[in-house]
Amino acid sequence: MKLRLLFVAIFTLAGTFAQDKMLPMSRTPTEPQNLWDIHYREIQPLLEKQLAETPDSLETIDELARVYRTLGTLDKAAELYKHALELREAGIGKFSIDLVPTLENLARIDQLLKNYKDAEVLLARAIGIREGAQGPDNPEVADAYSRLARLFFLEKKFQEAEPLYSRAIQILEKNYGESDPRLCPLLDNLASVYREQTKFQQAEPLLRRSLVIHDIAVGPVHPDVASALDNLASLYYSQKHYNDAQPLYERSLQIWVRILGPGHPVVATSLDNLAVVYAMLKKYSEAEQLYRQALSIRDGEDAASLHNLALVEEGLNNDKDAESLYKRMVGMPLTDPGPVLREYAELLQKMKRPIDAEKMRKKAEAASAPPAEKAK
Repeated sequence: MKLRLLFVAIFTLAGTFAQDKMLPMSRTPTEPQNLWDIHYREIQPLLEKQLAETPDSLETIDELARVYRTLGTLDKAAELYKHALELREAGIGKFSIDLVPTLENLARIDQLLKNYKDAEVLLARAIGIREGAQGPDNPEVADAYSRLARLFFLEKKFQEAEPLYSRAIQILEKNYGESDPRLCPLLDNLASVYREQTKFQQAEPLLRRSLVIHDIAVGPVHPDVASALDNLASLYYSQKHYNDAQPLYERSLQIWVRILGPGHPVVATSLDNLAVVYAMLKKYSEAEQLYRQALSIRDGEDAASLHNLALVEEGLNNDKDAESLYKRMVGMPLTDPGPVLREYAELLQKMKRPIDAEKMRKKAEAASAPPAEKAK
């Protein structure tokens, strides 16, 4: 039982459950983003000059607002979008469909600025305009509902998000049928809303349906299928249904390896996910093997994997191997080293090395002390 609790502590220390940290399929390269920043910084003064000459040019306002948003100058972007909205309302009225892009852009900026109430009003207004102009069952109305639902989710207003996602799903079902892949993001998002409220029974059929839709649409070996398997397995894990999670993570791992190759970082995370489940089922030998594979992919520099592997080695009574892993972690820049040091101290005590254990406990206390006390 003690080891079981330690595993849970590990996941908390890592900042997220291990099975929930699936890496994205690809990351935006840093260099192209820097090139875009350079491009926008070059055109910013030109657009500002144009706007000074023609202050009511909607084309210039929109373009400069986009530049400000990209460069992170959000207050200036919001000011321009508000001005654009006023100009458009004066020209075409307050209920034109042509207002919607400006409303949504301004809402996006307000969201980034954490002006959530303002963003809610703007997105709700966009829904009303779309429903009036396009009809209540238009797919773009579903997109508008989804935007507001995502905002509510961000604000942890889960009960408000629920009916919006449900309505968006109904609209897409009416337009595309009940097995269209375009439903999957909404099914997944509504499942997340239920999961946050621990409504696991409502979340499970949504994730199962999403998995089936992906499986039929793209075939059994596809990133979308692997991600759907991970989502459902993660839900089972959160309910401690480890036997149900195991075959899903096993199949997901097979897909990632086949698509990306055995040395990809996503495969390392998939190995971690399955290893966690094996460990919770006390299949320590299987977990050990997977953690070592994951570490070999990451060149042994992942603290969370090292930590979990150390606990597995303890479960296998390989205390010396566990100690070597703790030694490696102690030399790494951990965000919160206190828990690791305390567990290391417990291991040393177990190995009948009380003097070393006491030294490690003192290090743990020092690492866990408030900043003011550390400075003394």
